[in-house]
Amino acid sequence: MSFWIFNINPYLNDQMTYIYSGGGGQIILWLGYKLLKKTKVYIICFILAVLLAVLGYLNIDNKLLMMPNGNAAFWSFLPLLFLIYYSILRKLFLVIYGNEPLMKAYMQSSWEQGEYRRLHYGDALFTVLTLILPFLTTLLF
Repeated sequence: MSFWIFNINPYLNDQMTYIYSGGGGQIILWLGYKLLKKTKVYIICFILAVLLAVLGYLNIDNKLLMMPNGNAAFWSFLPLLFLIYYSILRKLFLVIYGNEPLMKAYMQSSWEQGEYRRLHYGDALFTVLTLILPFLTTLLF
């Protein structure tokens, strides 16, 4: 049984709305990870991610959102899961390496990012984990 107020708007019963908002939100946060170091920006993004996750949670039982491989409402949890994993992995990275993590692209050097240190396997691991872990967590649902 889905929450009755969200059935008024037909866009909230569309699967692609949840896929685009959840997946797009995670990619935007992933690309703008340097802004998340600021506490005010992180808190605002966290509040918005919680609201999106609540919207998805209230519509989990909606029959129109059922897909062959699960429910489209699970995609709305991706930004919240990203922010949780990002904060945990960032603090762990700071403890282990003593500097801020950098998102690493294939064959990219730290000089191209404006940072004056060498990229290492910790940066690559941080990049992959922050991108993959939210998807893997939603598969457990």
